[in-house]
Amino acid sequence: MNKRNALTEQSIIVDDVLSKLTGRSRGSMLSFVEVTRSVHEYIKNNGLRQRFCPHCNAPLNSAGIARAEQAALPPT
Repeated sequence: MNKRNALTEQSIIVDDVLSKLTGRSRGSMLSFVEVTRSVHEYIKNNGLRQRFCPHCNAPLNSAGIARAEQAALPPT
């Protein structure tokens, strides 16, 4: 069963930028979920993931925490 909610109900009209990101034609309608999925795929496919901390330039781990900061965090 496909649940309907606010994210799947609302649509965005594709402009020039979203057309490049999603591959859909300008003026078509996309849900927020489809736009988010397309943007994440674009970032992944084009190697745009942030790999270094913007403040201290330390390498980030998979959770996005700089390795130097990781040791200072209290255990959860």
